[in-house]
Amino acid sequence: MTEHAGSIHDGRNIETTGDHSQGRNAWLKALIGIFTSPRQSFEVIRRHNPWLAPLLLLVAGSAALALASAPLGLQAMRNQLTERLPGNPEQVEAMMAQFEQTAAAARWVAMATGPLNLALGLAVQTLFVWLLAIALQGRLRFSQSLSLMVHLAMITHLKSWTNFLLLHVRGTDTIRSQLDLQAPMGLDLLVAGDNATLNVVYASLNPFTIWFLALLALGAALVFEVPQRKAWLLATIYWAAATALTAATTGLAARLVPT
Repeated sequence: MTEHAGSIHDGRNIETTGDHSQGRNAWLKALIGIFTSPRQSFEVIRRHNPWLAPLLLLVAGSAALALASAPLGLQAMRNQLTERLPGNPEQVEAMMAQFEQTAAAARWVAMATGPLNLALGLAVQTLFVWLLAIALQGRLRFSQSLSLMVHLAMITHLKSWTNFLLLHVRGTDTIRSQLDLQAPMGLDLLVAGDNATLNVVYASLNPFTIWFLALLALGAALVFEVPQRKAWLLATIYWAAATALTAATTGLAARLVPT
C-alpha cells in the first residue's frame, strides 16, 4: 500500500516537473511555432502567454535595424540635394556635413527612445485587439492578447528587414525621398500612383500583411475562443484601422514635407 502511494506521488512529481519545464521553454516554442506551427504556438500562448522574451528580441532587432538603416535616410537627403543643386557639389557636401552631424545625434536619441516607442505601439495594438475580442464575445485575459500581438509583431519585424534588403537590391540611387525608404512589396508594385494615401492602401496588400492577418484570425479563434467568422471580422477591422491610421499620417506628411 505504501509502495502504491509512493508511486502515485512520484508520478505526480514527474508530471509537475514536466509542466514547469514546459513553462520555462514556452516562449521559445511559441516563438518558433509562429513560423513553423502556428496552432501549436497559439496553444502555448493560450496556456502560458509568454511575452517578455519575444519583446526583448524585438527591441534588440529594432535597434540593429535602426543602426543599419540610418545611412539610407542620409542617402535620400543627398540625392534630393544633388537634384535641386545641380553643378554645386561643394554646397551639397557642406549641407550634408551638417545633416550628418544632426543625424548622428538623432540616431542615439532614437536608440534610447526606440524601445519605449515599440512598447507603446504594442500596448495600443494589444488594447485594441483585446477590446475587439471582448466585443466579439471572446474569452481572454489581457496578457493573452499581449502575448499574441508580441509574437505576431515578429512578422512585421521580418517585413522591415526584408524592406531593408530590397532597398539595397534596388540600389540606394533610387531613393529620392523619405517615401522611397519603403520598398514596394504588394499591390503598390502594380498600381502605385501619385496619391500617397492610396499608395498606403495598395502597399498594405502584401504577403507579410496577409500572413499577419491570417495568423491574427487563427490566433483569435484559438487563443480568444472566438468563432471563426468573428475571428476573421476581428482581423479585418484591425487591418482597416491600421491602414486608415497609416494612410492619414502618410498623407499629412506628404503635404507638410516636400518630396
